[in-house]
Amino acid sequence: MPSPAFVASKANLGYGAAFWVGTGSPATYTQMSEINAIVFADYTITEIDTTHLASPNTMEEAIPGMIKPGTIELTLNYIADATQAQVDTLAMARTIFPWEITGPVSGNKTLTIAGYGFITKKETGPWEPNKKQDFKVSVRAAGVVTWTVA
Repeated sequence: MPSPAFVASKANLGYGAAFWVGTGSPATYTQMSEINAIVFADYTITEIDTTHLASPNTMEEAIPGMIKPGTIELTLNYIADATQAQVDTLAMARTIFPWEITGPVSGNKTLTIAGYGFITKKETGPWEPNKKQDFKVSVRAAGVVTWTVA
């Protein structure tokens, strides 16, 4: 029996990914400093219960509702630079701002996810003797998001 051929994975590391905040029109983007994790929950779709007293096989029924834009969770090393300080400015003014996430994909290409959003949460800490200080930011997408690979 012949050996199976080795097929190398095309999986990617997150190394080199970035989160960018835009200002002005046309937007000029600034990269946030020292990000160590970006998680983008693209969207959720509301489940609308349509169960009734004669639902077949006594099975609950549902239909898809409206699409809710997702959230971006950023974790950074807290260094209190201008790119991190802008979070407070954007949050206090309740600003909807343009943003981009860029990251590597197979074949030396770059994925760019772009949209508009607003700050929903900020955390700092833990403040402990043997841990780095984290800075966490949540951004809620405010509408349609685009995905491009180039």
